[in-house]
Amino acid sequence: MPVYDFKCSTCEHIFELIQKYLDPHPSCEKCGEPTIKIISSTTFILKGGGWYKDGYSAEPPDSKKVSDK
Repeated sequence: MPVYDFKCSTCEHIFELIQKYLDPHPSCEKCGEPTIKIISSTTFILKGGGWYKDGYSAEPPDSKKVSDK
């Protein structure tokens, strides 16, 4: 299950929680008020050959236009 970040709408306390996507939002750990799900940064990095920065979007070598003879 993924880890989600939640922010309290009253005291602005931020905490993480492991839960299913469709589970209801938890109450604040500190004050018990409702929370909202917030977007957090990730450490996901694409590594290795074949990705966009390595020319993934470039035309394949055999698709170059060949002049008619």
